[in-house]
Amino acid sequence: MKTTDSPDSIQLSERWRGLDLRLLPIDEVDVRILSRLRENARLSNVEIARDLGISEATIRRRIKSLEDKGIIQGYSCYLNYQLIENPVKAYVHLALDPGERDDVVGKVTAHPRAVAVYRVTGEHDVLCVMFFIDMSELHEFLDRYLQMPGIRHVETQIVLNPYKGVPWTGV
Repeated sequence: MKTTDSPDSIQLSERWRGLDLRLLPIDEVDVRILSRLRENARLSNVEIARDLGISEATIRRRIKSLEDKGIIQGYSCYLNYQLIENPVKAYVHLALDPGERDDVVGKVTAHPRAVAVYRVTGEHDVLCVMFFIDMSELHEFLDRYLQMPGIRHVETQIVLNPYKGVPWTGV
């Protein structure tokens, strides 16, 4: 079997090192297929089969199975927003009144600039990953949108420069 272990496939393999793969819904071949797709979702089944030394039919069946199980949820295109605009990525931490959490979270997750919203531990209850076109849009969000019942405290961090970013957010 031909091996072309990329940093991504090594990363996935390391993630599950020491685990009994029989306990996971995937095996080593699936890990290698997922790794190749994470590197480039536009690879054809033939290219993946050639890279992994496995038949194209096996690759096709396995990818279909991974999709059916919901492990592969879709395919995406990563954009470098910094080449298009001057984006502002902000982490907005919210401390909430317990009785208002669901309402606040519903409103924040509905905001078009919300990339991700997490319930977290620590001093804050919610972490919002936001992606604004510019600073004025961030100011509008903080000064107007977050002026709602249930928010006790807001703390904001702005990403200045990624040392190691998340490709699907573009920053």
